[in-house]
Amino acid sequence: MGRQNLHTHTVFDDGQNTPMEMARAALDAGLTSLGFSAHSTIPYENDWCLTDETIPAYLAAIGETKAAFAGRLAVYNGIELDGLSTQDTSCFDYVIGSLHHIAVDGWTPTIDLSAESTRETLETYFHGNEKTMIEAYFAQYDEMSRNPGVNIVGHLDLLCKFWETDGLFDPAGHDFLGCAKRAVTQLARAGKIFEVNTGAMCRGYRHEPYPSLPLLRTLKAMDASVTITTDAHAAAGIAYAFRETEALLRDVGFERIWQFDGNRFVAVPL
Repeated sequence: MGRQNLHTHTVFDDGQNTPMEMARAALDAGLTSLGFSAHSTIPYENDWCLTDETIPAYLAAIGETKAAFAGRLAVYNGIELDGLSTQDTSCFDYVIGSLHHIAVDGWTPTIDLSAESTRETLETYFHGNEKTMIEAYFAQYDEMSRNPGVNIVGHLDLLCKFWETDGLFDPAGHDFLGCAKRAVTQLARAGKIFEVNTGAMCRGYRHEPYPSLPLLRTLKAMDASVTITTDAHAAAGIAYAFRETEALLRDVGFERIWQFDGNRFVAVPL
């Protein structure tokens, strides 16, 4: 089936390139299919998500891109559904469910904007207690596991984005792995596919994909389904570290990944 990337962003949310430019980059990188996954609407003003007003133009642009690359690159229309979002996803080909916030005391601070804001959230809402913040983060996956519309779990351990650069939330720590494993168990039982996401590598935050190696081993032990994505926000990252990530998965013991064929997700050999 060839290589596929289902997690990408464009100028319609917080990406840097148009859908046409992203598709051209995908074709040049040797991909055979590409999925767009704009950030869904969320209930507060922001500059990184779709809005009710921009959704029609986004859908039209993806349709134009699909037509322009027909026969050369399969193009799919997805959505990255934020945990805060109530957006209707019925018009999209597939759904990536992602957490970018932690709901606490009526507030919803983001966890991946910057190391400074994440540390502020830790101190302000969780009194510096990392274990409590980890528990609150992973507890939110319970609702995602019950959402039949979600196909793919996005960047499972996003909370560790700033571990290598700022020492925030050790992905191999006992508390972190314990909470993560409980969430993974629920999600895997619900049949969710876990993305192995190279986005933080491309942007210089991590040297390994989401999820981290200990969690990848947990996923393998559960015989969970995985797919490879780059969470590309620019054309240059459209196929970032695909080959290395395929090798990593083989080293962990995975023999197949899951890809979307336009109608359903199917297993293909690594």
